[in-house]
Amino acid sequence: MQLTAMRNRHARCYGFRHRSTQGFRGTRAASFAPLGVICFVVLLGQGFVAQAEDYFLIIGGGYNPRGNQASLEANVLFFEQVLREEHKSPRTTAVFFADGYDDTADVQALKPETLPPGPLTKLLTSLHSRGGNSLNVEYRNHRIPNVAGPISPKHIESSVRRMAASLKTGDRLVVYATAHGEEAKGKNKHNTLISCWNGEKISALEFSRWLDEVPEQVPVILVMAQCYCGGFANTIFESVDEHEPLSEHLRCGFFAQQYDLAAAGCRPDIENDEEYSSFFWGAFAGRSRNGRPMPNVDCNADGKISFAEAHAQAVIASDTIDIPLRTSEVLLRRYSRIAGYEHRGMPKTDEPDDRVAAGDEERKRRAETEAKSLSPMLGSVEQLIDKSSPDVIRTVTEICKQLSIGTTADVSQVFERYSADSREFQNVRRSGWRGRRGRSSGRRELREEIGEKWPELANPSQWRTSELLASREQEVVFAEIQTLPSYDRVAKYLSDREENAAKLEQLELRDVKYQRLINTLEAIVLAQNLPLVADKQVVQRYQAMLAVEQQTLQ
Repeated sequence: MQLTAMRNRHARCYGFRHRSTQGFRGTRAASFAPLGVICFVVLLGQGFVAQAEDYFLIIGGGYNPRGNQASLEANVLFFEQVLREEHKSPRTTAVFFADGYDDTADVQALKPETLPPGPLTKLLTSLHSRGGNSLNVEYRNHRIPNVAGPISPKHIESSVRRMAASLKTGDRLVVYATAHGEEAKGKNKHNTLISCWNGEKISALEFSRWLDEVPEQVPVILVMAQCYCGGFANTIFESVDEHEPLSEHLRCGFFAQQYDLAAAGCRPDIENDEEYSSFFWGAFAGRSRNGRPMPNVDCNADGKISFAEAHAQAVIASDTIDIPLRTSEVLLRRYSRIAGYEHRGMPKTDEPDDRVAAGDEERKRRAETEAKSLSPMLGSVEQLIDKSSPDVIRTVTEICKQLSIGTTADVSQVFERYSADSREFQNVRRSGWRGRRGRSSGRRELREEIGEKWPELANPSQWRTSELLASREQEVVFAEIQTLPSYDRVAKYLSDREENAAKLEQLELRDVKYQRLINTLEAIVLAQNLPLVADKQVVQRYQAMLAVEQQTLQ
């Protein structure tokens, strides 16, 4: 016990908590060739590597108290709970959150609602809020135990480098980010950012260079849920650039959102857990962050939950704006093709391949021959998924159910329905905006009319404490307000806005579900075609990434 305590003190000095019975190890094993990596991954997946240890790096929180919502804190606490329950092997964990060990208030949380319910409360909430949202928030210190430090580039880089020096053959490094993110600032559109405390940033390129310190044969698994997190999927390429070769390091990852889109989930309340990582980590525990059951996650019925199955659960179950992706899909989009098909920037098969030198006629002819043998995006949905992995089959089948599409439907019908629904979504969004333009809601006028009779109800800083909100008074006061000249106009405005928002949300979610479905179908065909158009080393790396995706948290 004394030796363990000494090791734990030593670990804290390096910015992470050591929970194994093993000491620190600085010796790196020799690099594997691509085929050796595959063999290593298979052995690891089957449990043949002894004394393996997992290292967990957790990056959580916002850039300042106003951007450090309680849901981010809840995500970290939930993940730590999942580790305690589901991960029984040796592990080392480093948690960097918000302002770290500073004891000042850094978390934005929703205050418990003390207002009595009723029609007057609902009306005044709408009149005194912007966009229909009234957030009564407070600030407190975070509740993350044993935090290693603030979310800052300096601290996180130091921890990554020290972990890298300790990692050995058989270990894994798992990185979980539940934070804020930003779009790329330079020419590389995939070099997106993690927003850190005090306005600092971590770019995907910078983070990739830190990860280069990890031994090549040690798998790095990224699970990221910040806005624009999909840019970090490009850490599989040198310089985070898809036009550069694949990195020599074995990396795989699961991302809540594409590189060019904001993600869902940052809220001052924790009652709503509709967020990618809540479903991803919840798949291992059998429940979401808030305890919602998650049945049927074990797609292949082997009694274990893989990372791929957890990702499938998040894609299927989350009703958010997110369009999740995996690094294996990023590899496929870079190196594979679909006959006669172009979507999300993939080149058509009848266009020149930029990977073929302009003067290399022999390779051009070979590329043309390969293109003719490529599988197309044709046939029924069930035909496409026939030979797919169980997690992919479940993803496609469940999303089809959500969209009321039978798996016997032809893929062309999926695209036709997507186009029709997308047009309706855009029309509703535009019509809602046009309906508000140049038209007063009447809210300002109604506030003034209310203020003439009940001044405290018109005051944004006093109305919450008014005795008129007592349940016995609400009906009487509300009845009088309904007789005011501007009330009918405001009531119509609020009703129309609520109805339009509900319809818009429904259509947007359907639009997102279609994109998730189409991306999955594309990945199926791209995987079939990869051996026809990619080098052997690329195919081997893809297989190695799939093997890591099929590993479990344990």
